[in-house]
Amino acid sequence: MFCNIRRKLSLICCFFASIIVLIIIFCCLKVSEKNMYEQEKSLFFLKSNTISHDLQTIETISISWYQRVSGLPENILYIEANGSPSILSNMILSDLEYSLIDEIKKYQKNNRNFLESDHNLSQTQQQYFQYTKNDHHFLVMNTKFSDKKKQNYINFIYLYNLNDYFQNVRTQRIRFVAIWLVSILFLYLFSYVFTTHVLRPVMENDNKQKHFIAVASHELRSPLAVFKTGLSILKKNIDTEKEERICQLMDSEMARMERLIGDLLCLTKTQQATLDFQFESVNLVVLLNNIYEKYFDIAKDKQLTLTLSIKESDHYNCLCDPQRIEQVITILLDNALCYTPPGETILLNLFRSHSKYYIQVIDSGIGIPDIEKAKIFDRFYQSDPSHNQKKHFGLGLSIAKEICNVHGAKISVSDTKGGGSTFTVKLPLK
Repeated sequence: MFCNIRRKLSLICCFFASIIVLIIIFCCLKVSEKNMYEQEKSLFFLKSNTISHDLQTIETISISWYQRVSGLPENILYIEANGSPSILSNMILSDLEYSLIDEIKKYQKNNRNFLESDHNLSQTQQQYFQYTKNDHHFLVMNTKFSDKKKQNYINFIYLYNLNDYFQNVRTQRIRFVAIWLVSILFLYLFSYVFTTHVLRPVMENDNKQKHFIAVASHELRSPLAVFKTGLSILKKNIDTEKEERICQLMDSEMARMERLIGDLLCLTKTQQATLDFQFESVNLVVLLNNIYEKYFDIAKDKQLTLTLSIKESDHYNCLCDPQRIEQVITILLDNALCYTPPGETILLNLFRSHSKYYIQVIDSGIGIPDIEKAKIFDRFYQSDPSHNQKKHFGLGLSIAKEICNVHGAKISVSDTKGGGSTFTVKLPLK
């Protein structure tokens, strides 16, 4: 039980902690990418302003100047004088680069991102934008200014390649994701250690409780055996009707105590995994027929009808401990006999569906409210504590659940159509 709780708490802690870490990483990533982009923009503006200044101040431009100011070979500088490409642009730019320049001009025209050409420009006009083509990203600066010395106007388009930036962004994202995935492992280990530390006092207290119950149950068996022996002697010398009633009452109460001690020992051993389980191939049809024969007369004495229903199948062979599975079914039958009013019917049902064997005990008794269905498998829980039947202590269903857990089976309860409860045991095919 505590292993499942510890694992679930560790997963919950790890989940929320990893979400927090992911948010922090995402924020750091966005800030880092923004700073990287701003650095690229700053370098882009610096290059653009240098080109603009040189074109306005230098008398003649050369190839060496062109290569120096454009920066990386992936960057493109296109220059026009009075609307015609410059000789330098014709010499350096390839047909593919000219095609890209034409596309950018069309893009500007379609999006009206730039003013129409004016031969009487009195000041420098600049606009920049980001342009993408075939996974190639550029920052584009389009600048127009009037050269009074040469009595013409200059227009240049500078394309600053951002592919390195986007590659760095992708690499950085992969690294951050890798860091996050590695952090999940460390967070889970930390959560596991933390929850183990938190649950340790509870686990120790639970172990002490189980140990006390086991020791007390063993110790109570000895005086109970003495009482039963003494009572059996007294029964032989009963003189009055009053003495007979007293002996019957004592016998009934000692039977209750013996059953309680047996249930406590069984539950404690099951939870501590010290209860012996002998797994073997069992024919469930034979097992249920034996149980049915034992309980048929008991049900008849209580004015109840017990019915056995087995759906036809090739075989019902299951790998399990027959004594423990019989114990589960008898617990369910005892409860059904206890809470079903006289004149009603109890159905013991067996069928196979997909990869499970289904064993059902269906009664038409008082039923169980929905709010209590999840609690009835807890130790010492009774759905009707005021019920006049005192043979049940709220341990039977707990024992049944623990036995089912060892078998990898599931036990559940649902409402019977028309009233009552249906307990279902799902055994895996093995």
